[in-house]
Amino acid sequence: MRIGGFVKSSLIDYPGKVAAVVFTQGCNFRCPYCHNPDLVYPERFGELLDIEQIFDFLQRRRGLLDGVVFCGGEPTIQEDLPEAILRVRALGYAVKVDTNGSNPEMLAEVLPYVDYVAMDIKAPFGPDYSRACGVEVDDYEIRRSMLLIRASGVDYEFRTTCHPLYMPAEKVPEIRRILGHAEKYSAREAK
Repeated sequence: MRIGGFVKSSLIDYPGKVAAVVFTQGCNFRCPYCHNPDLVYPERFGELLDIEQIFDFLQRRRGLLDGVVFCGGEPTIQEDLPEAILRVRALGYAVKVDTNGSNPEMLAEVLPYVDYVAMDIKAPFGPDYSRACGVEVDDYEIRRSMLLIRASGVDYEFRTTCHPLYMPAEKVPEIRRILGHAEKYSAREAK
């Protein structure tokens, strides 16, 4: 697994839990307002972290941490994500995955072993979506991921990062209509 960053303890990344955060390196989107460009653009990649050192840390912190978050970049493009999740679960941790929803096949593979999913909805579907992502995006794949998450029984939330040029806050009601008002959804301004 390509790991570009690790936070040993966070109170904000996993609702209701004290969690370690694993930042995977690489992303298939190029959102112009990305807040983790060092994990997205290969020319900005730093040195990879050793996953075994992270597992050693997690072993020692059992009983002090509640969960582990896999985010990025985009964790679902990591081929060994299922194996890493199973290893984390074997240590007794809850698992959260943050995803852009572009890889429903991998999402389907890991959902049975995940306790929480946060999926970004980048913009209303159509041309705005690809513009917000900086690459051509197949809405169908995003919708498939949404359906998989909803049907999984796993706790989840959908979220949007607003940016005045790429996803203005005025478009949030359009996303709300796509999701329905019963969904757990949040929108926030880009930093």
